[in-house]
Amino acid sequence: MKKKHQSPNHAEGIPCFECEGGILLPVLQDHRGCHPKLGEFVVPDVPMLRCGQCGDTVIGDEGNARIDGYLDKALNTISPEEVQAFLAKYHLTQREASQITGLGEKNISRWMTGRSRPSESVSNFLRLLLADEAAFERLRQKRFSDASAASYPEEERQPDPEEKAVLKCIDYPMLADLGLVSRDKSPKERRTALCRWARCPDLIVFGTRMSGQMDKMVAFKDTGRKSNPISGGLWVWLGEQAAAEVQTAPFGRDKLRKAVKDLRELTQHPLESVAPQVKEILCQAGVALVFVPAMKETALRGCTRLLTPSRAMIIHSLKYRNLSQFWIILFHEIAHLLLHIEAPGDTFTDYEEQSTDPREVDADTWAYDALVSLDDELEFKAKSPVPAPWQVEQFARRIRVHPAIVAEVFNKRAGNEVISYSLMRMKGFFPTVDATVANKLMALSRVV
Repeated sequence: MKKKHQSPNHAEGIPCFECEGGILLPVLQDHRGCHPKLGEFVVPDVPMLRCGQCGDTVIGDEGNARIDGYLDKALNTISPEEVQAFLAKYHLTQREASQITGLGEKNISRWMTGRSRPSESVSNFLRLLLADEAAFERLRQKRFSDASAASYPEEERQPDPEEKAVLKCIDYPMLADLGLVSRDKSPKERRTALCRWARCPDLIVFGTRMSGQMDKMVAFKDTGRKSNPISGGLWVWLGEQAAAEVQTAPFGRDKLRKAVKDLRELTQHPLESVAPQVKEILCQAGVALVFVPAMKETALRGCTRLLTPSRAMIIHSLKYRNLSQFWIILFHEIAHLLLHIEAPGDTFTDYEEQSTDPREVDADTWAYDALVSLDDELEFKAKSPVPAPWQVEQFARRIRVHPAIVAEVFNKRAGNEVISYSLMRMKGFFPTVDATVANKLMALSRVV
């Protein structure tokens, strides 16, 4: 069986390279091969060209891509997109990446173009550096022993005026509540604790590093609320660290669309009982869902990011402590992954008003429709123009979502309170997420 670098594309077929008398026509055929690690393997239904006269078979570009894809998956090989994401994350040229990692520049070039396949050990090495910024910095600085490790901060002292400005932007008590820093009160002690925790020489570097995190995300912001990029970036960074602890299957949009149907079923149940299942369903779709408590001046409800082409993340703040907002924010972030994010570098955090940004409006619309279809709503409203809570509850049971979600979606679409929140709460149809439940959800994420 011959392999060709290019697949001729002739509707009537082309002359056979072997016998020169027959015609090569497209067929689907299993490909059998042998690999040092996999042993004998079979790739089903590989596109090929076969001569009708002598039976000679040629594998072209399409067939080679099918075989390469099978081997990449079987060998857990890092993809060209992931290698590119590694370079982009740390702003490296191929030469700089080679100098830091010790991997050959030509090899990196070949991996990025798909001309060769890195080993599993190299793939795991690059994936580790991509996921763990601290490991990358340690490698970049060649700090491999405690004796050579940098000291943070460079000196223990009172913060200077610039550092004091950074300190004011940080929700230090919340970090202490999470057990990330000690409960120090003096500016000097807080400066020291933050620098040691984040491994920064001073708070200026800390502030710059955290502000840069906001450029990585698709963030769902409350634009009418006070915010600062340091606090927001810190919240994002905590979420990214927590997501690094979550093992997921490879990300796929088709898998995520299927997951949405399963998630919708769970909206009918108490949040604390289904939260682990929610995380697992998303993990199987390649999405790490983590919970990080809202901090002062973050103005963030949630955000999402495609970490690599095969791994995504959603951070949920539980900012609005009710069940309906939990699901609407989650579905809003899922919408961005399905509608707007194609590559790890796709972000949009800079909008003046959330309600006028077309991508945010699209995400809201998709989330509302996924939870309560507009057709179902119109049919219900035609029969009950001013529905009572019991009618909302019956309708919610029929379409298999929680009544609180129905009320929230109806009111959001209408732009006013067509279903009374107070009446829904009075009847027990609009539950809140109290501190006990919120703490249980936070415990599902390892914030480090």
